Order: sequence, then structure tokens, then C-alpha cells
Amino acid sequence: MSEFNDKVYEIVRRIPYGRVMTYGQIAALMGIPRAARAVGWALHAVAPEAQVPCQRVVNRYGGLAAGYGWGGQLAHRLELAAEAVEISDDFIVDLSKYQWWPEENVLPELQLSPYKRDELDRNLPVNEERLSYSTRRSKPKMPR
Repeated sequence: MSEFNDKVYEIVRRIPYGRVMTYGQIAALMGIPRAARAVGWALHAVAPEAQVPCQRVVNRYGGLAAGYGWGGQLAHRLELAAEAVEISDDFIVDLSKYQWWPEENVLPELQLSPYKRDELDRNLPVNEERLSYSTRRSKPKMPR
């Protein structure tokens, strides 16, 4: 899992001050769109001395993490507020205002190798969908 975690940390370190990304967005950028939960676990396991700005990652709705590693939602709120990110009373960040998307020219370097993507995909919970090398999901074929 270290290649996966290292790639998560690399992406999170690139998120600009005052901006956020979602767990699923990071997983998709890496080429494993179903691995949002694994992104969360990687961030939960990061050592403070690694200097990964975990506060810049929120859930798909912009919600702050109840299990935020350094003090829950209140700590998550304080760290984002220190970066001038506005958080609603119900711990939600406005993604339309604060979500960051990397430039298209850096996308290839953010992805895991095809071998590692396949390995991780095999270990994710069984699903009707499988990943392709293009990182797009293919729809399951419907019986006729």
C-alpha cells in the first residue's frame, strides 16, 4: 500500500492553500475511482511530520471528516478556517467555491502505474464495474 499512500500524499501536498479536494476526486485522479475510502485511510494514517495538509481533503459533499486525525470536525474546521476557507455551521465547505482541480498536463504523473491500479482494483470490494486502463468505468452489459 505504500505506493498508493505515497501517491495520495503527493497529490494532497499539491492542493493550494485555501482550496480543497474530495477523497473520491483524489482516487479518480490516481486512476482508481472506487478507492475513495482507501484515500481516507491513507490520510488517517499519515504521520504529522510528513507535512501532508490533510485538512484540504473533504468528502464528496464538502463535509468535514468526523474522524479527522488531529481532533475531529472541530480541528478540521479550525485548520481550514486558518486558510480562509468558509465552513457552514453544519461543517460543509462550498465545493463550487473552494474545490481545486489540477491542470490537465499534470494528470498523467498523478496516476498510479497500470499494474498497481489493477492490483488495487482486484482488492476493492466486488462490484459490477471494473476499471479500464483509461480510468473510465465501463457499464456492465445488460442481459437481453
